[in-house]
Amino acid sequence: MIVRENSSSSSNRIKMKQIYKSDYLTIHDFDNILIQEWSSKTISVDHFKKELSAFLCHFKKIKPAGVLWLQENFSLSIPVDLHQWIEKNILEPQYKCGLRKLAFTIPADQNAHRSMIDSFNGVSSVMHPRYFISKEKALNFLTESATRPESKEVYYEISRSLDMTQITLQVDHRHLPHAIRHLDRLKSQFHFRMKNTDDFAQLTLRELEIFKAICSGAVNRVIADQLFLSESTVATHRKSIVKKLGIKTSKDWHQFGQAFL
Repeated sequence: MIVRENSSSSSNRIKMKQIYKSDYLTIHDFDNILIQEWSSKTISVDHFKKELSAFLCHFKKIKPAGVLWLQENFSLSIPVDLHQWIEKNILEPQYKCGLRKLAFTIPADQNAHRSMIDSFNGVSSVMHPRYFISKEKALNFLTESATRPESKEVYYEISRSLDMTQITLQVDHRHLPHAIRHLDRLKSQFHFRMKNTDDFAQLTLRELEIFKAICSGAVNRVIADQLFLSESTVATHRKSIVKKLGIKTSKDWHQFGQAFL
């Protein structure tokens, strides 16, 4: 992994010119970059297709160097049967006009975000978009004078404040669904840890040793040999751990092990 410092750009001080507005979508021309922003109004599949077609008309007139979709308000889960339509009628015409820089900001709705990723990956799209947590970072990418080669590395940025640390992860878009699944799993583990921290803190040092051994798959006899204890003593500690943590099934052992070890 490689740590990169945050970069800044003054490009976002250039005045934007509005060239289209509807109930669902606003389009701005920003120094030869088209910026589309969805409104918070719920959009249907039919209206979504109409707005994409309207965007393409403006795209063909301007032929911008880059395209940015501001997706914060986007909440439509794009149906699978629309993927080919988007590819053939929206993305391929942009590619044929020379577009190579396409960026999205990340919606608050995770289902909408995943469906958007799938709409590219599911058809092996000619376009390879980049996803950003902010408009500023996306514009930095779009306004770079030279396109950097795709990297197979995983990048992350760390931003610290007084009481919070933010980690920004950058991966190849093809691996993003896999990364999101792992992040969702990590989020679940954090919630479980916060919920059970007080109970886990009740374990004695000896119980913690035995807890670690149990989570690694060791049985009482093996644990007793490793710690120079009797099997009955290990069994007593196991019962105490079960009571303190409220463990009822092997899944509970696994959850505690994932969250605390």
